[in-house]
Amino acid sequence: MGAVAAQGYRSRGAGFDERVGMAEAEAEGAVAGGSYAVAPGIVQARFDEVFAASPIGIAFSDTGGRLVRVNPALERLLGFSAEELLEKTVHDVFHPEDADHLSAAYRELIDEPDAKRIGDRRRLVRADGAEVWVYLCATVLRDGAGSPTDVVTMVEDITELHLLQERFQHQALHDALTGLPNRQFFRSRLETALVKLPPASRVALYHLGLDGFELINDGLGYQAGDKLIKTVARRLEQLLENEESIVARFGGTEFAVLLWEQHGTPRVPDLVREINDLLAEPVYLSGRGIAATASIGVVHRRVGEARTDDLLWSADVALRRAEAAGKRQWELFDPDGAPEERIEARLAAVMPGGLEMGEFDVVYRPQLGLDDGELAGLQAELRWDTDDDRVIEHGQCQRLAERSGVALALRDWVLRTAWRQLAEWHREGHRVRLSVALSPSQAGDPDLAAAVRDLLAGGELEPHWLRLSVPVSAITGDDESMENVRNLGNRVHVALHDFRASPVELRLLRELPIESARLAADVVRLVHEAEFAESAEVDAMRSLVPLIRSCGTRIWVPGLETDHQAAHWREMGCEVAEGPCFGEPLHAFEVPERLF
Repeated sequence: MGAVAAQGYRSRGAGFDERVGMAEAEAEGAVAGGSYAVAPGIVQARFDEVFAASPIGIAFSDTGGRLVRVNPALERLLGFSAEELLEKTVHDVFHPEDADHLSAAYRELIDEPDAKRIGDRRRLVRADGAEVWVYLCATVLRDGAGSPTDVVTMVEDITELHLLQERFQHQALHDALTGLPNRQFFRSRLETALVKLPPASRVALYHLGLDGFELINDGLGYQAGDKLIKTVARRLEQLLENEESIVARFGGTEFAVLLWEQHGTPRVPDLVREINDLLAEPVYLSGRGIAATASIGVVHRRVGEARTDDLLWSADVALRRAEAAGKRQWELFDPDGAPEERIEARLAAVMPGGLEMGEFDVVYRPQLGLDDGELAGLQAELRWDTDDDRVIEHGQCQRLAERSGVALALRDWVLRTAWRQLAEWHREGHRVRLSVALSPSQAGDPDLAAAVRDLLAGGELEPHWLRLSVPVSAITGDDESMENVRNLGNRVHVALHDFRASPVELRLLRELPIESARLAADVVRLVHEAEFAESAEVDAMRSLVPLIRSCGTRIWVPGLETDHQAAHWREMGCEVAEGPCFGEPLHAFEVPERLF
């Protein structure tokens, strides 16, 4: 091995002849001792052949860094001739940004006998000034006393591999359509910003969701939708180009902006307005102008108090609240509501498992006639006894079901469970009607009519014993829900709940087969707060009751707490009521002994 290495240096450098002679003597000694050895001339010839033909650039330099021998591959790689390279040091071809690191590594390699060889991806500089990425390996040759004599450097051109890896990395961290950082990269840059920014400074995270975007894709095609998405990206970058900010696309129709607030940075309400004003400018495609609006969730924090996961979660919560309020709305995250929101998020996440494990029950709220006080029906409601001993009532169950994705499965389970129970009561001679209130997504399900048809297929009970109540919001402007109401009205009773008697809602009573209307809870509270005195609220309700009843619709009043309230609603002409004054929801086994 010593002979091979030493013979390779024969042609250049002070002291090389002496080292070659020593190597030859060592080789001869090996032969004399009976070990396998090759004649020095053959070793030299083989080394020269490998050195010249190698596709990897190889250079020998002295301990000062002066190049003393280079092979043709290194000449081709760097674009210098051998004569030009032999007038340089190895440090001269290092890229300026890597030079300090490599020079220090070479010095340690020479000075420290136990130092490991260098192996790293670094940049060199070509004769034309261009950079070339290489895998660089360097090791030190030492004499018999262990003193460093020369350094061997080998470099392999990996520029194409490096560019390919950079491209793959960019694709992994950036959105393909817009070129913006994606969620993963945004998260990484957010973590970095929270470490590097002053703890007393403030950041704002804006989470944007484009409103009604499916209408653009469905109406004008995905090409139009893609163009609008790219335009939104460019406009956000343009708006924030003079700010310390990061703009990202989280996927679909969602974007995010992280803003380091400094002197002159717009206040949150002003920036929200500027964003929507900019997005509202039309984008023209084939002569048609299309525009976007955004719902925006915002979270505001001091850097020293901010955590990456908390910021992202809080901004998402604020966005969902803004979207629930309507289009082009924004919401600033309220930290006081964070504990409740986290509890709701956890419950929504475990709700599918709770349904599978039998943690839900159906309870029955009595509905009484205001004229005679007789039982007019039973309202089926959900109750969830969670695994951590919480009791979740119907309203919160419905809200959580919408978030968790089990709303339809939960609807079908309630219908089957309550319908079987109703059949049992009827067999015992208790003729009572069952009411089931649906959430918006349950009412808008295209398979709702089929689910009800399957429910009634047993034939034990007549369909008129079932009343399905649909939220007004679900059918206002929703053709699917309106068609569901028309189809259901031919088989079962249909009611509307959250009814406020607006002109649009009154028209629904005349156009659809609506058997009863359940007043919205806030309308009932408004009348109760007036204490039924001669007030505008009471007068308005008195005038609306005859109008509603003229449509052939019964009026159903929720939330009654006292007999006094019940008397006033009866006097106004309302027919059915429910609430604490008539009893709280009962388990199925409690219903016969308390109501029948």
